[in-house]
Amino acid sequence: MKCLVLGGGGTVGIALLHLLKKIGWSACVVDPQKPAHYTTHEKRLKGTLLEWVEEAYTFEKLDARLRAEPFDAVIDLAPSLDKPEILALCDRHGVSLVNATIAAFGKSVPAAARGFLNRRPSLSGRPHIVAAGMNPGAINALAEEIIQANQERPTAIIYWEYDDTTPHHGLFSEPSITWCPCESAQEIDDDPAFEVVKKGKILLRSTPLEWESQDYRACGVPLDQLRVPPEGDALLIGHEECVYMGWRHDTACKFIYGFHPENMTLMRKASGNLKVNLLRQAKDTPLRGGDFVGVSCRFDGHWRGAYCHLDNTPATPLDTNATSILVASGIAAAMIVLKNNHITPGVHLTHELENYVPAFRSLIPVHDYEMSAEALEEALP
Repeated sequence: MKCLVLGGGGTVGIALLHLLKKIGWSACVVDPQKPAHYTTHEKRLKGTLLEWVEEAYTFEKLDARLRAEPFDAVIDLAPSLDKPEILALCDRHGVSLVNATIAAFGKSVPAAARGFLNRRPSLSGRPHIVAAGMNPGAINALAEEIIQANQERPTAIIYWEYDDTTPHHGLFSEPSITWCPCESAQEIDDDPAFEVVKKGKILLRSTPLEWESQDYRACGVPLDQLRVPPEGDALLIGHEECVYMGWRHDTACKFIYGFHPENMTLMRKASGNLKVNLLRQAKDTPLRGGDFVGVSCRFDGHWRGAYCHLDNTPATPLDTNATSILVASGIAAAMIVLKNNHITPGVHLTHELENYVPAFRSLIPVHDYEMSAEALEEALP
């Protein structure tokens, strides 16, 4: 199985290439920039990485490439390409498309998610899986698994993340992030935060750094299993998974995102002018810490949840990090589903596919948990 990866030079793209080797796909990459340790990747990905084209990814060039060469799938990691347009193009060429989001960089996230649900592209040439990163993709599918197992509608769905990735020397000199700097800075400091409440209403807030802090303890997060410090707090972030699942189950839904306390302090000081440093694995300077990403579903009297935890280690591939490996695993799970011919033609979200969660769990350990809502509330200050 052969895929064409648009935007494979970032941290998610590099992590994905190593996962594609694991699951048996080969890849041609289009990206104007090669990673710093390209030669090392080229050696380790022999037989998987077939080609690297150093040029900008455009709609016209993709059209010409698909006319000239057969591919089993296109993986769209390019931040600025129009998502519905690329979907339609791939379907016309009879090629499946997988992407990490349906909201292009610079576009309104809630508008893009609502637009997709209200006007889902009617395509029938090939199966396509969209919004298949860690979140929205994997975490939405895990939320759906929890809800179906509990056999009742939750009163709240809360997605949560705690990223304590740290430079190798253990010190933060500037605000730092583990994925695309421009997109993350926009999400944290420019875009309005939002949450979904019942009847599909989306409440827009001020920017995450300006809006009130979120308390992990009030969100069904199993703090006894995590490294969140007692003083740790989180930001309310506007994510598309909240629209998909809040609307699907007519319930409150939000996403909270926290960082190592020193990193969070630097971010808050930079509010209004946030610029972030990208933390990537480099030779002889391995990153510390890692990332926890989970979902808590509240039912009457209890919380049920699931989370993934991945640390940065010396074995983490160069030019990427634990966070990006989690994102890439969500995309790789979609590739497994496509390879096994488990879905019909059309445009699918991950939580609509019953074979998606087993594929994801085959790549990343998932920790399931349950706790009493009353006990958790009694522990609150």
